[in-house]
Amino acid sequence: MKSIHFFALNEDLLALLEIVESKGALKYTHMGNFPGHEIKDGPRVFDTGAGIPNLGIAYADSSTTCERFLVCEQGMPIKLRCLKGVDGGERVCVDQLANADSVVFLSGGIRNEDIVLKGYIGTASDSKISQALMKRFHAAIKKTFSKVKAFYVGPKALTLLESGKRLTGSVQSPREYDLTPDGEKTDI
Repeated sequence: MKSIHFFALNEDLLALLEIVESKGALKYTHMGNFPGHEIKDGPRVFDTGAGIPNLGIAYADSSTTCERFLVCEQGMPIKLRCLKGVDGGERVCVDQLANADSVVFLSGGIRNEDIVLKGYIGTASDSKISQALMKRFHAAIKKTFSKVKAFYVGPKALTLLESGKRLTGSVQSPREYDLTPDGEKTDI
């Protein structure tokens, strides 16, 4: 299993992550490509999903530019990749390339009070640990979310969908590509 796409609000995500974490302690490391001086003391790490500030709130207009977290077992060290920036300064990457025993978690979430951007859990790794994490997430999401077309939708997000709110990949995306509850076309 390589990816799970979903729509969720804070309450949906907290319920999901509580189940996943009940199977073993995890940590969530802020992913990205950072100027070296920004993470000289190390990347931001959260011991629980509930500890992630503003979980389920999208601060970008597209799910692809929302915050991402590298999720791994609590005791797993996070390896950083150092690069030279175009300005000659050091850049530090926190990603799966150097951390195969992990999954990527992008929560998506509510944007502008009436749009829910899609989230994603996935991996580029075939490692046993990474695949076991994917199975934990998949089992938990099947238990707590509803399946609508190709997406899992959390209970709170489902309420918004049923009330006519937009569930989409991007604020700029035409409404015809939004997830709909009634079987209409969707290409999110």
